Amino acid sequence: MSTQNASAQQIAVLEQKYDLLNKTQEEVRQILNTKAELERQVLLQRLDARLETELQAVRLKLGQQKKNLGTGELYGVPKLPDGYEVLSNTFNAMKSKLVSKRNDEELKPLLILQAESGMGKSALVAALAQDADVRRTFPDGIYWVTIGQDADLVAHQLGFIHQLGATVPEFIDLEVGTEHLRRLCATRVSLVIFDDAVDAQDLLSFNVSSETCQVIVTTSDNELVDIIKYFIQNAQNFTLAPLSVEQATAFFIKQLNNKEITSNSVPPIVDVIIQACDYSILSIKYMANLMRSKPVKQWEEWVDRLQNPDLDFPEKYPQHLMQSLHLNVEDLGEESEYYLALAVFADYTHIPQSLVLMLWRYLYQVLDDQGFTFIKELTEKGLIQVDGISRKHHISLQTFQRDYLLEESDLDKLHSHLLAIYRRHCGQHGWVSGTNDGYFFQNLCLHLYNAGRINELRSLLTDFDWMYNKLKVTSLHDLLNDYEWLEDDQVIGAIKHALYDAATVLLDDKKQLPVQLLDALWPKRNLSQDMQALLNQAQELVPDWNWQPLFPE
Repeated sequence: MSTQNASAQQIAVLEQKYDLLNKTQEEVRQILNTKAELERQVLLQRLDARLETELQAVRLKLGQQKKNLGTGELYGVPKLPDGYEVLSNTFNAMKSKLVSKRNDEELKPLLILQAESGMGKSALVAALAQDADVRRTFPDGIYWVTIGQDADLVAHQLGFIHQLGATVPEFIDLEVGTEHLRRLCATRVSLVIFDDAVDAQDLLSFNVSSETCQVIVTTSDNELVDIIKYFIQNAQNFTLAPLSVEQATAFFIKQLNNKEITSNSVPPIVDVIIQACDYSILSIKYMANLMRSKPVKQWEEWVDRLQNPDLDFPEKYPQHLMQSLHLNVEDLGEESEYYLALAVFADYTHIPQSLVLMLWRYLYQVLDDQGFTFIKELTEKGLIQVDGISRKHHISLQTFQRDYLLEESDLDKLHSHLLAIYRRHCGQHGWVSGTNDGYFFQNLCLHLYNAGRINELRSLLTDFDWMYNKLKVTSLHDLLNDYEWLEDDQVIGAIKHALYDAATVLLDDKKQLPVQLLDALWPKRNLSQDMQALLNQAQELVPDWNWQPLFPE
């Protein structure tokens, strides 16, 4: 039997033992939470401590065995730009922390990479993830998670659990998701990368560091570093310095890709350009995009435009980055409208490419082949990133790009246009008969609200068929989120509270929705005609249901 096969068998045995010990410890702790007599509590606490010691020993053995399995797979790690090369010593410093041998009983340190937007944090960490030595260090895989601003953390937790290849449980509480993730990652020899973190709460909800699992965080917020280090004692931070003059010049020439301009024939204006970009990788790339098709004598005009912004940009981003982005968007000409339309999508870190093509086809009569070509152009210019495989490609934006789009696009109209597209795909029963494409049921209410169609949204939220269909294809968490849009409405508030009260039942069996709503809302059926209609719809599924009054215990 080969060493690798023997390791795989030993791992399977150890994982079974770990699961059994973990289940036993959970049962012990459940009993501890009850009001047991003092002597029994002391015995249970001792047992809990022994189980924890044994669990740690099994985790260590699993980690040692898994190191024999070979190279870790990449999950969601973005492709590096063509011709990318590492230009920072920070790469080697972080790599040494990832691959160095440590005391097996210590938690792996959380690594933080901080720098301004546009400095190349994401690319550097993606290069780390694809390094052969790093991949061999984490045989259980390397995972990439981008949360973004104003994120639905529970939804992201569910998505990450799915990415880990585990059975996705139903839950609505952030703390439950955090604990589930920690259990899943406790014995994995994995690297988890959280890119573009903007809030400490986001990170703490996903902190899966253990003796075998390591975490990297990238952020543009210097204050976030201090907050993370306060809560996570072993966190270590790295900074990404601007390029040197020589590096910036060589990078600009490489991005320019002009045979007439080489390192031996650099126009003096290049020094002015890279200084105006503050030696930032992305700003330099954006300016090279513009200069590529223009004669050198026109470059000074573009540098002047870079240094004198047309618009007022958010102060949290470098002005040279936002203006160079703006100039690139303007340079797209009429097609800039296609790019601005990306602002409409609910999650800017995961935009379905198929839906983008559908929107462009409806708004601008862009054929799919043309759309694919434009997506490739945007990717090459660094205006978007494309991830995924085959037909499941998705587009992602960086936070500063998303904020720019929100400022420059006509969002009200875009929401209405997207709704019009989906309405054409619905049957005679309207929104209830919409397509289950992984986006429609999850985000329809968001688009109705942002389009100002409040009455239509309210009708949807009081339609039992919509509730039942959405619950079947999404989750209770997704359904509850819809009722946040109109929570001040008395009827909507009553339905939301009924769903929350029924959560423990519905998480186990979604088919209990009609009974749970009838039990909770029947006394309130006279609140409105909408409420009565909702309950009538529910009763059609359970014709034998009879209301029973609930008495206090």
